[in-house]
Amino acid sequence: MPASWRLYRFGAEVSQPELTPPAAFVPAASTDCMQIAITDFTAFCVFPTLMHHLQREAPGLRFELRYLPHSPALTELLAGEVDRPRVQYPDEPAHPDLEEINWLRDEYVVISQADRTALTLDAYLAARHLVVTPWNERQGVLDCELERQGYSRQVAMKTPSMLSAPFIIEQSDLLMALPRRAAETMARAARLTIFPLPFPVPPFDVKIYAHQRSGKREATRWLISLLQTLVGQSTAS
Repeated sequence: MPASWRLYRFGAEVSQPELTPPAAFVPAASTDCMQIAITDFTAFCVFPTLMHHLQREAPGLRFELRYLPHSPALTELLAGEVDRPRVQYPDEPAHPDLEEINWLRDEYVVISQADRTALTLDAYLAARHLVVTPWNERQGVLDCELERQGYSRQVAMKTPSMLSAPFIIEQSDLLMALPRRAAETMARAARLTIFPLPFPVPPFDVKIYAHQRSGKREATRWLISLLQTLVGQSTAS
């Protein structure tokens, strides 16, 4: 079953000796470092809004964004050894040890070079495609959905990062399907045309996970609380 949910876990590593009681967390004075497992798209969705608020409320708070070479299983996420991301399927229940924040919901669209004027399902299936696969997945989310509907597409290029994608699309005949917020931002950086995705798929959801154990740290608890207040305020688009 294709995944339409993207979940990413936040946690904190507070650099203090284990036997020393942690100092009280004061956001305006803190220089704590938060270690976050994430993809570049989720960083794009979350961090413009988050850093905009932190520059006033906690200007010394630091982050280490970590890109993992694979998508971990739920057991790895729950182990708590490293803050990790994972993909969840729509009918997969949330785990009681994980706190989740529903950050945003978006729809898939297609970007192409600016000269294209229309995009039907037949044209989409006949085209060549660029697919972003952060963990080098064998199939992308939309390939799974196409297969379920009895279709397939020709993937000409896979890349782990979205950074180069709009410029490749601008200079080629490739198509790329992605969430609308990202597409609209890319269209301001390159000459692109945006089309509706010509077949139905579930929405694209971004969730943020924190392990209940990590949430006991005062710094992490504060960050989670801030993120909850910022839901729906994403400036990524």
